[in-house]
Amino acid sequence: MEFITEVRQRVRWLAGEVAVVVGPATGAVRRRQWSRLWMGPAAALIVACLSLAFRTRPGHIFIETYAITRPGEPLHMALLRLPLSMFAPAALLPIWFAVLQVGVVYALAQALLGVRTTILVAAAGHTLATLSAHAWVLMGPPLGVGHRFDHFGDAGPSVAVVALIAYVAVARRVSWLAVAIVAYHSIELVMFNALSQREHLIGAVTGAVAAAVTRLAQRDLGELDIVKLPKIPGEEVS
Repeated sequence: MEFITEVRQRVRWLAGEVAVVVGPATGAVRRRQWSRLWMGPAAALIVACLSLAFRTRPGHIFIETYAITRPGEPLHMALLRLPLSMFAPAALLPIWFAVLQVGVVYALAQALLGVRTTILVAAAGHTLATLSAHAWVLMGPPLGVGHRFDHFGDAGPSVAVVALIAYVAVARRVSWLAVAIVAYHSIELVMFNALSQREHLIGAVTGAVAAAVTRLAQRDLGELDIVKLPKIPGEEVS
């Protein structure tokens, strides 16, 4: 009986932890508040359109010119391609999975954090990871990667997704999500040990640090109206 009771308690705890992440989004769906979820479908649509366009000759040329960054390129070229590179197809990322992860994570993040924070965290994670690619090449093995990666495309939309997940895990103190991120990156780095995995790591660190800094500022200043985590919509008691 004690074992069954403990199992039930752990299941309730896990359900509560999951509800922290998905609760605002499911609440928005129940209330048909689609304005709280539009970022997911919008981002997924952009990823799908760019991925399909990449399979055509004109689209391939356009995306190679304006959406895919490489470590060996000059900085001004990387900055020019940076906005679209957040949604550009990645070599080892299947289209269906890219669309799925972007659609789900952006929608959950918007419902939890709001539009502004979602954009800032995703853009910061992707930007820092992209700019770090050249440094990883210069560093060389074993900490960095070989010079052959100078001409490899970046990690695509997955870095922004990882940054958002890490931000939510730290900002909302979702322990199971934090453990999942650490486990995922450890396995990914051991299995592949390439440039994309290091970019994912930068994205995760960026999201986690941003959330931690926000929490520390909130605690130290004690001024919730000046520096605060975005409220979860629907938390207010009507």
